[in-house]
Amino acid sequence: MRFISCILFLLPLLSLCAQDLSGHWEGFISQDGKTDTFLYQVDLQPGSKGYPGTSFSQTKDGSASATFQLTAYLDGRQLILQELGQLEPPKPKWCLKYANLTLEQFPFHDRLSGPWKADGCKPGQMFLERRKLPAGETAEEIIPPTITGKWTGTLSQSDRDYGFYFEMDLGAGRSGQSHIVSDDDGGSASHRLEWQYDSIFQLLAFKELKVATRTDPSWTWCIKSGTLNFRREPARLVLEGEWNGFLEGFDLQSGPCANGSLYLEKPILTRALVQKQSMLQQPYEAESKRSIKLERVLEVHSSSIKIKVWDNGTVDGDVATVFLNGERILKEHRVDKRKLGIPVKLNQEDNFLVLHAESLGDISPNTVAISVDDGVREQIIILSSNLNESGAVMIRKFRVKE
Repeated sequence: MRFISCILFLLPLLSLCAQDLSGHWEGFISQDGKTDTFLYQVDLQPGSKGYPGTSFSQTKDGSASATFQLTAYLDGRQLILQELGQLEPPKPKWCLKYANLTLEQFPFHDRLSGPWKADGCKPGQMFLERRKLPAGETAEEIIPPTITGKWTGTLSQSDRDYGFYFEMDLGAGRSGQSHIVSDDDGGSASHRLEWQYDSIFQLLAFKELKVATRTDPSWTWCIKSGTLNFRREPARLVLEGEWNGFLEGFDLQSGPCANGSLYLEKPILTRALVQKQSMLQQPYEAESKRSIKLERVLEVHSSSIKIKVWDNGTVDGDVATVFLNGERILKEHRVDKRKLGIPVKLNQEDNFLVLHAESLGDISPNTVAISVDDGVREQIIILSSNLNESGAVMIRKFRVKE
């Protein structure tokens, strides 16, 4: 019986020694004596003697971030992690952290937690988790998403029956820019803005400061502000909430705008998806002399879908061509209020739909409403393209597991 007990005691240790900790880990780090935390992500690669990889750290408000090269190895239930050097930005220099983390295993996730220290920096605590993949599911290397960068989506207003194409580009230092396109009078405009992100409550507050550029000099725009809820979905990051504002030259009391809602998203990309996009993008860019911007991610339940195209605002003579995975499925179509339906069969797990503007009509840029109907639900988005850049959406198929 003692012999059997010893074998049973050793089984968890043998399982632990065989444990593969490679993959994507997410969490936060803290510093002693400070209330703020830092977003922290680690990507570990399998290695013969340890886990080489990279880490990514970002301030609570998203205004500063850095990427590091690291190495790690498992010693019993302890993962020893050491950052070796800062990859970007060149300056300012961040702490190169050394952490001694305890591994805990649960049915649906693994956890690493413990103290860290660094020369010349206050020590603190590190907390990381990794989702466990169901049997048969293959892991994908995710490019670490950040709150900074370009977000795209739609803005609605309570006094209008159509939506505006809307972009928000969040830069470092809490500064940024928004871009709005009206498919009616007014054309388009860009606004300077400031923003702040609360990682604890996952809220992003933004405030437009003034109009930076406009296509219609006589048009008066709303100066908008609001607080958006942040959430992470399987294929995208989402910012969503309400906004209010006032007309240029006024304030909320003397010249309020009709309020509305704002929906923005940012695709979560994997290395494999970027490679697929590049394979489609290179021949398109070589032929058309235009770049592609991936704006949205849609998920569908069926390989057989219907894509509909129409003008959601003022019919101004937009002419568009639509490509799916590099194949032209709609050629030089003059877009109007009539919804043109195109049945298609998706032959890949990840599919790229590109809106190519043939002409911009009377109102620049070319904005077109597109819906994707998989028989379960119809998803509607607004894509924007001009003669230099083409908007794109990724259509992902759900995998049906036996």
